[in-house]
Amino acid sequence: MQNSEAGQSKNTAIELIKKFQQLFTDLNHKQIAERLVKLVIAKETISRAVLIVERDSHLYVEAIASAGTDEPFVNGVATSLSRLNYLPHQYIHQVFDSGRACALDQQTISKLGALFIQKGTHSCFLHPIQEKNKTIAVFYMESAHELPQLQKAVNELDTVWTFSSLLVRQVIDMWHHEEQAERFRLAEQALWASETYLNAILRYSPALISVKDLDGNVVLASEHYKQMANIDETGFVGKNVFDVYPKDVAQSMWEIDAATKTKQQTYEVELDLMHKDGSQHTYLMVKFPLRNKENNVFGVCTIGTDISERKLAENALREQQSRLNYMAFHDSLTSLPNRSLFYDRIYHGLARARRSESKVALMLLDIDRFKNINDSLGHDAGDILLKAIAMRLNEGVRDMDTVARLGGDEFVVVLEGIHDLEDVVFVANKLLTTLSRPLEISGHSISTTVSIGVSLFPDDGMDTDELLKNADVAMYKAKEAGKNNCQFYTKGMNATAVNYLLLENDLRRAVDQQQLVLYYQPQVDLKTGEMMGVEALVRWQHPDRGLISPAHFIPLAEETGLIVPIGEWVLREACRQQKIWLDAGKFVGKIAVNLSPRQFRQKNFPGKVEAILTDIGLEAKHLELEITESCAMEHAGETINQLNQLNQMGMFLAIDDFGTGYSSLAYLQRFPIQKLKIDRSFINDIHDDDNDAAIAKSIIGLAHNMQMRVVAEGVENERQAEWLRDKGCDQAQGFLYAKPMTAKQLENHFHNGRFYFDGTIVHLEPHLKLGA
Repeated sequence: MQNSEAGQSKNTAIELIKKFQQLFTDLNHKQIAERLVKLVIAKETISRAVLIVERDSHLYVEAIASAGTDEPFVNGVATSLSRLNYLPHQYIHQVFDSGRACALDQQTISKLGALFIQKGTHSCFLHPIQEKNKTIAVFYMESAHELPQLQKAVNELDTVWTFSSLLVRQVIDMWHHEEQAERFRLAEQALWASETYLNAILRYSPALISVKDLDGNVVLASEHYKQMANIDETGFVGKNVFDVYPKDVAQSMWEIDAATKTKQQTYEVELDLMHKDGSQHTYLMVKFPLRNKENNVFGVCTIGTDISERKLAENALREQQSRLNYMAFHDSLTSLPNRSLFYDRIYHGLARARRSESKVALMLLDIDRFKNINDSLGHDAGDILLKAIAMRLNEGVRDMDTVARLGGDEFVVVLEGIHDLEDVVFVANKLLTTLSRPLEISGHSISTTVSIGVSLFPDDGMDTDELLKNADVAMYKAKEAGKNNCQFYTKGMNATAVNYLLLENDLRRAVDQQQLVLYYQPQVDLKTGEMMGVEALVRWQHPDRGLISPAHFIPLAEETGLIVPIGEWVLREACRQQKIWLDAGKFVGKIAVNLSPRQFRQKNFPGKVEAILTDIGLEAKHLELEITESCAMEHAGETINQLNQLNQMGMFLAIDDFGTGYSSLAYLQRFPIQKLKIDRSFINDIHDDDNDAAIAKSIIGLAHNMQMRVVAEGVENERQAEWLRDKGCDQAQGFLYAKPMTAKQLENHFHNGRFYFDGTIVHLEPHLKLGA
């Protein structure tokens, strides 16, 4: 009887094994997990079954089965346990750690909360699956019945538990195999991609890329080497530097390669190499050692970048900077030192004179009746005369002396190392004779003379300004004495400088008697043709001489200090006119006002501007203030402080005459400037002068890189406008668009509150719909 029962049990076990083999044959790891929970959920008592597996020290929910109306719902999730809700995480970890089954009754479940157990669950059971006394999986089961009924169903699943350890191991192994296969696939794909990228780089890169072994032989090289003069179509691979470079270049390269290997450092060197087309290129060669996994050097990599264009740009920039520096300190017409360089040279000359206890003579020369030449023969003839006089002045003094043009027809000569007054008299007479020789100008033989005023250091002044002032007084005395002569300053001369004083007095009366008027010149958007603003320009309506250009009275105003009240009047009048236009619904954009250096340097100048705006009732956003480049760079720290205060008030700030001074980019980027104005001297010959074009293009690029707008001054023809528009210049002003006009004339161009160009103002291109 016992043998019969044993045989029957053996047959039953064999049948079960066969049954499970049939159930799980040809299934992947996901399907095995799904089949296992499906066997568990087959028990009617169990409402939900979850298989949790440990893989690589992490717990993953492999499959979830829920009882359905007809068929159970089975889902293979393969998701980290920590990412799922409605599971008792604490008890699952506890079963994995202890290896003991765990049962949860209704009371325990109610304490867990709604996020850990599904609604309607009255009992739970966690059954561990072990392998070699280690828990590798846990079956979590829920039931709507009480715990005894659930435990009974769990006991009836002994066969499932028996085979689960084998099947779970199979699931884990399959996962590992799949992960390894994926890693291998990714590694193979990465290797293929690396090879593809490397081949693409070597083939299409415009750089010289090579790798040499420790013997100096090239084992890898880019196609760009084939452009080199001494490398044929077979390329650089298999050769060394002596095979392709001239001997001196090859020796230098060989030594750098050797140093890279022995010192294990990165080296950079510039080389000029010849291309097959005969052009010479400059390459920046960067060499660095290559190391293996053991950190041993096995070769040298070279990357050569063609920097020919950069070198050309750097050279052009240096030349441009040199030219800008020259222009900043030299007169553009005569090439003589200008006022700035004159002040620098005489400062050092006076310092040398103090040390050597010698004298310095300052000779101020003014061309007699120069206005007659301009009026009769034209300004071109006047320019020729000024150039000729500049040349003769240079020829008549020593190399150690300074000849400068202060402006207009006024020159200055500084003689150093003077010990005898007769030396000055000799030079003065020599210059009077030399300058009076006839000149051939515009087909006419012109004889001109000069009047010379002389002051001596230290007798007539201890600084430059005092010496200049006294030489000026002496020069006017020479004109009174009949011109074409030289006068030395004496202390009684000040009262005799009649012309100078009369002009100064006239200018003082001009301020008091409201003889100054403002003209306005539109600034136009080069893309749309719309007027973006106007620049306020001061004119002097003299009762006898008529309308006087600022070029004739502003220098005197600067010298006498009258520029401060004039500048304040211009600022107040411009703001007043802007307020009138705004109240009348006439929008002209921002109104730009030029500031003189002396005006800008006033104590609490921002406070004065704010007071004017408050008094007139104008918002700061409608005002734009312009300072010259040279003014901005003088006392740059103070400039930054002043500009920051003005900027914080909300007004627009601009650098005028940009390119004529010497700007430090380090300071320029700290200025709160919104606009750069290109000086008209760069615009005149922008199509014919490559240097002017390069400077204008550089200024436009510089401004845009620093988030500034650019305005070109003095635009007089459409070719200039088209060039500027093509290079990205934002705005322009000049006779092409409109001459400076009075407020009344400007208002005549307004219709419905907007500015329109008409027949009296040159039209832009037809495609620009002005005022549309």
